[in-house]
Amino acid sequence: MQGLVQPIHAALRLSLARTRARRARGLTIVELLVVLAILLVLIGLLLPVLSKARAAQRATSCLSTLRQIHHAFTLYANDNRGALPDPSVTNLSWEQLLFKYYEGQFQCPSDSELFPSVGSSYDWRDTGRPETTLAARNRSNNYRTDAVLAFEALPGWHARDRMNAVRLDGAALSMLADDCLADLQRPVKVGG
Repeated sequence: MQGLVQPIHAALRLSLARTRARRARGLTIVELLVVLAILLVLIGLLLPVLSKARAAQRATSCLSTLRQIHHAFTLYANDNRGALPDPSVTNLSWEQLLFKYYEGQFQCPSDSELFPSVGSSYDWRDTGRPETTLAARNRSNNYRTDAVLAFEALPGWHARDRMNAVRLDGAALSMLADDCLADLQRPVKVGG
């Protein structure tokens, strides 16, 4: 029996030595490639999700800016007997007229083209037509609460054929660009 135990012990020691040597070596090339392939697949799955999350964050930030712009218009009107800004009389842009009431930048986080060149990503309902404009109008008049007040100056920053806007009632929303622009052609008076 003694003669049989020694070869078994020797085989066990050899097997243990091989296992320790394999552990000391680390991963084989094949094991490393498998791990890398799994990591690449996971990264490939996560990138579109992260991209969508970033886009949603930028759209939410834009809507928040539009709500703040609405608030600035309201404060401006409160300080000016209910009248909204009239850039044609003051020779100042509507953004300059609102600086006292809005300290942020008039920049949509998704706008990389317009803001750098003109300093604003937004426009407002100063149409130049008496029936559709809000410039110099008194907020206490009977206007449609769903009328667009301010909006992104160009569509498609957040989604194809869409733009963010804020209405007179303070609701900030994403809407079809055609619907937003068509609203600017509608009279602002209720029933008018």
